[in-house]
Parts: sequence; C-alpha cells; structure tokens
Amino acid sequence: MQYVINDLEPSALFHYFEEISAIPRPSLGEDKIADYLEAFAKARGLWCYRDGANNVLIRKPASKGRENAPTLLLQAHTDMVCEKRPEVVHDFNTEGLTLCRKGDLLFAEGTTLGADDGFGVAIMLALLADSALSHPPLECLFTSAEEIGLVGAGRFDYRLLLARYMLNLDSAEENTVIVGCCGGIRSKISLPVFPSSVEGAALTVTVGGLCGGHSGEDVHRGRLNANVEMGRLLQKLADTTKIRLAHLSGGDKSNAIPRDCTATVWVEDAAAAEAFAADAQAYFSAGIMAKEDENAFVRVERCEIHTALSFEDTAKVLRVLSLPNGVLSWRTDPPIMPHYSRNLASVRTSGECIVFELSSRSPDASLLELSCREQSGLAASIGATVSYSGSYPGWESATDAPLVKMWQQAYASAFGLEVTPTLIHAGLETGLITNAVKGLEAISVGCHIHDLHTPVETMELDSFARIYQTIVEFLRIIS
Repeated sequence: MQYVINDLEPSALFHYFEEISAIPRPSLGEDKIADYLEAFAKARGLWCYRDGANNVLIRKPASKGRENAPTLLLQAHTDMVCEKRPEVVHDFNTEGLTLCRKGDLLFAEGTTLGADDGFGVAIMLALLADSALSHPPLECLFTSAEEIGLVGAGRFDYRLLLARYMLNLDSAEENTVIVGCCGGIRSKISLPVFPSSVEGAALTVTVGGLCGGHSGEDVHRGRLNANVEMGRLLQKLADTTKIRLAHLSGGDKSNAIPRDCTATVWVEDAAAAEAFAADAQAYFSAGIMAKEDENAFVRVERCEIHTALSFEDTAKVLRVLSLPNGVLSWRTDPPIMPHYSRNLASVRTSGECIVFELSSRSPDASLLELSCREQSGLAASIGATVSYSGSYPGWESATDAPLVKMWQQAYASAFGLEVTPTLIHAGLETGLITNAVKGLEAISVGCHIHDLHTPVETMELDSFARIYQTIVEFLRIIS
C-alpha cells in the first residue's frame, strides 16, 4: 500500500494507523481487524486471546527490572463510525479508507477518518512492537462494536484481566485527562402506520448540508439536528394547510447528530404549498446557530405520490419529531457542561411502520430513567411500541487520584505543559470496565481529533505524536 505519512516520527505509530485504516472495520464487522491483531501478536510471540465478539486481548511482559510493577491495561475500540458525504460511493464493509493529508491535518476522502478510535489502536500496536521501552506488564484490550452501545466491552470476560490501572485511549483532546463520563441508553420507537390513496399536490422536502457531529461531545455546540428541523418545517406547513406524510428518512448512526433528512408529503392546499416552498429556506436559515451549519439548505420540490399516511398518523409522527432534543439540563458545578441530553438520531419509513432511534445521556441514572419514562409515555399515547438497548453506566474518578497525577507528571516531563482533569458528556468503555473490575483505577486520554462521527473528521498529526510520547513517559514512571 502507499503511505501518506512517511516523514514523521515515530514512524511506527503512523505506519500502524495507516495499516488499520486500510482494513474495513464497521461496528459488528470487525473480523478482519481482529484477524490482523491476532496475526500481529503471533508474529511477535505475544500471548493473545480472541473471543466470539471479536474482542482481542494481547499481553506483553514487563521490560527488564519492571516485573513487579502493577499491570497496566491499555484499551481502545476497533470499530469506527461509518459516515460519508451523500455523493461519495464507498462500501465500509469491504473497502478501507483513502487517507489524505493537508499539513498537520489527516482526514479521509469523503468519509469519516476513524481516528475515533483508530488512534488508540495504533498507539497500542506501536507500544507492543517496541522492544526498547521501559514499561510494566501490559494488557492491551481491543474491544468491538463500541460505537453502537459498547457491545463488545459488554461481552468480554473480565476475569481474564490482571491489571490494577487502566488507560483508556478514546478521548479527543490532548490537553485534558478524562476522569468521568456519562452513562447512556438507546431507544427505538416503532409507530405502525396505515397508508391510503391520495391525489393532488405533493412535495419532497430535503434538509441537507448540516455538519452533524458526535451526539455527546458536540451536543452543546448548537449544531442543528436534521430530523428535528424537518419536524419543525413540517409543523410550519401543517399550521397553514392539512398535510399527510408519505415517507420520512433521516440520519443513519445512533451516536451521531443527523446531517440530512428527506420527507415526502401530500398537501391539501396547493397555494399553501407554493408559499411554503418560497419561504422554507429563510425560515430554516433563521434557526441556524453554529458556524459549521452555515452551508445547510432546504430544498422543496413538487412530486407525485399515490399513497400517504392518515392525518392522525401524520400528527403522531410530528409529536415524536418534536420530542425535546439536545441539551436538556446543564451541570451546575464546574466544569459547566451538559448534564442530560437526548439525540433523535434516525428515522426510517419501513413498510407500514416508521421507526425512530434515539440516544439519551447523563451521569445521573435517574435522568436516564426519566428519559425512558417520557418516551414510553409518548409511545403509549400514540399507539407505538418502544424498546431499549445498549445501556451502560457512567464513571467518575477523583481529579487528584494517583493515576491522574502520574499522567500530569508524564505530560509535564515530556512537554513542560499542564493537563487538566475534566469530565465528558459522552460514554466511554471505562465506565463499563471499572464497574466490572472492582478496584481498577482508570483515566482516559487522547489527541486532538475534530468533528468526530462526520465526513469532515480530522486528526492533528503533531498531537497524535505528542500523546504517544506522553504515554511512553507515563509507562516509564508508573508505579
């Protein structure tokens, strides 16, 4: 293969990132990356275990003189969010990524980069391959299907672990050390609908060009949710004339803010339809808050349809689209950040059913329960069913814990800079793993990655190298 990063050190780090970027690794499709990890371990004579969920654990003995140091667990997930621009043809199940570089920034051609969490996987591979490092006994756990609800981590047998400390490599900011994360739960609302014949004016309404982003880490940035905005547009139309929805499709990934949505709708009053078409872009644009959404658009076109939902079913759909979304409450103690949020991630018309997928996040389990009660109540009131999955616990450690101090010392030693303990409004496997392994002390770190879960995802290469060098120093001093 042709490498695009061939002038930076440590060369092995960038080499491994490019190697894994060439391997398809969608959630629940990690067979090939698990094969790669097994072969990697075998070639180096390292102990390796692979389970039925494609989780892979590799052990590396301590370097000479460090045999009695406490074992350190390094952990990252192998899957990636598979998003692409609408015009891009790419099969994430069979094709690797096409990497591109612009100065210090690395990105993929028209798709997500997979730095979340490819950077962590590459770091662990580089550490395992380097025989010159000073380090304690290492356990490197590569988990699967994290992006769809920490699935792999939830299926791993933690009795296999010996570690006392844990370093999770799944953060997107270099100058922080994560000491806590949210818990979360996913939900699916399925609404039965009964189309019948229609005649007359119909419109196709398209919301597109939104930036989207990570439904936890970007939820507070004011970026618009395409599904919610479609609901707002359709409600505006319904306020002027009777409408019957025929088709609705928006969003794709349960942990991403949706970037596009399309609806087909029958309209009783043709004149009202024309007025709506003329005013839709201005009405939509007035709600744009984030600079990243400045190129977003609404397109309204005439079309022909022969069936549509009833007025009653259309009203039910609009009720789900108007469910409170985004940041629902804020943390009042420093750091000021979202405390409770919900993301209407996707909506699909499937036969005689419309399916809505949502995710809720909070470190407070009672707020997650509240979100479930609200959705269950809404579903019951409109004759829909709701199911819940992918529940995972939150996690919080002390800002002055020994592991935090050791990381701060390592970063200061490597670069003379301070690193700040903080919390994130996103889920990490750290919460699930520390809940399963009692007494395991953990932190999460990472390099600068921008616009995760979107086709404009980028990673700063200098930051990638710095975080690796900090980990090398951390391994040297950890005790």
